[in-house]
Amino acid sequence: MTIRRSRNAYFAIFLVTGTTIGLIGPSLPLLAEQVGATVADVGTVLVFYGGGYLAGTRLFVRGYDRGWGNRLVGTAGLVAALCFAGISLGPTLASLCAAYFVFGAAVSTSDVGCNTMMMWEMGEKAGPSIAFMHAMFGVGAISSPFIVRASDAMNGDAVFAYFFCAALSALAAVYVLTRQSPNDPHVDVRELHGDLSKKQIAMIVLYFFSYVAVEVAFSTWIYTYGIRIGMPKIQSALLNSLFWVGFMVGRLATVWLAKASRSVRPVQIGAIANVFACLVMLTRVDVLLLPVVFVYGLATAPQFSLMLAFIGSRIPLSGKMTSRIVGSAGLSATVMPWLIGQLLERVSLWTYPVALIGCAIAVLLTAQIIESKLPRQLNARV
Repeated sequence: MTIRRSRNAYFAIFLVTGTTIGLIGPSLPLLAEQVGATVADVGTVLVFYGGGYLAGTRLFVRGYDRGWGNRLVGTAGLVAALCFAGISLGPTLASLCAAYFVFGAAVSTSDVGCNTMMMWEMGEKAGPSIAFMHAMFGVGAISSPFIVRASDAMNGDAVFAYFFCAALSALAAVYVLTRQSPNDPHVDVRELHGDLSKKQIAMIVLYFFSYVAVEVAFSTWIYTYGIRIGMPKIQSALLNSLFWVGFMVGRLATVWLAKASRSVRPVQIGAIANVFACLVMLTRVDVLLLPVVFVYGLATAPQFSLMLAFIGSRIPLSGKMTSRIVGSAGLSATVMPWLIGQLLERVSLWTYPVALIGCAIAVLLTAQIIESKLPRQLNARV
């Protein structure tokens, strides 16, 4: 009997997830017109999305350790499809907020499942596959603005864009439901070694919390930073584009890095590059800022998937542990851009790169602690 492996299905899930999440920002003005609210008011959906994402990491993801596997990923994909279809027709802001809350829970559920079960299926060879899976997320996110633009050009609203993404989500969900779920190969190892210590868990959670701040807070405020230091709007927009170009190049390069190194050195080198990039930003020299932003994106991209693969090669990764990782990332993506934005707006421009330097140093130090404190508990090939 041929085993119907799930790796390609997880690639598809992440591609669609990147497309759907990337749709949110560009579609907000159209959603504001749809429900008769201001863009600022309709931006409330982002808070509900974040709340749903965090709720999903607490409520549903333990199902992976109970053997629900691809059934849970597929169900989350179908729920996301229904949410997106509902968003496109939502008549009130309250209905949009409710749909985005459920959508956030579905996304976090599938995020945990794909990352966990990719490790289960591929074992110590999972690094390149996880890196490519996260690269697929970026490919989907890059395509989203064009989908919104096409929808706006056709009907003057976001209905086509949301229904198109709903259809993609449903197709990916059905695809993953046809695959065989990988089994947890670490049950015996986990029972033998027990759970991680609180200090080990704290370092892992702090690492991913800090990393997401390095990525999301930077991309959220770099345009505003460019404007505030006197750059023209076109150049400031180019800053954001160069970051994402560098980020995508870095994500694709991570596939090779995951094969070439199984240590945290590439992660630490990236964090050091982030620190130097922010030091250059403090000079506020326009001609230096453009290439520095590209380098920042390039250095940031590998740090999530390489660390996740490294942790998975050292400890028996469970749905519970992955939910802690994804939950810390979701909390950081919700809190840190707001906090750093408050510093930039209410204190001074210099607080933006300085806060990012602090987050990058936290990434550097926690990566070193994780490498030294996580003993190898797995066989060479599980």
